[in-house]
Amino acid sequence: MISYRIFEETRELENKEYEAYGVAAFNGSGELLAVVPDITSVPEKAQMFAELCERCKLSPCHLKDAADDFIISDRY
Repeated sequence: MISYRIFEETRELENKEYEAYGVAAFNGSGELLAVVPDITSVPEKAQMFAELCERCKLSPCHLKDAADDFIISDRY
């Protein structure tokens, strides 16, 4: 079973730091399978995306494309 978890990181844009949230995919053994950083600066939106990935049983190989679609969708 694949699980999706959000993570936080500090990023920089134009010499200003900001907190960004990404999503990572793990297998049942805890092995990292895929990661997409800097999806949003809002943790609740990142959590919503991670839950959507799990609910839809998204394959980790499609995580980047799904994140791109999520960002341009109405859900974002």
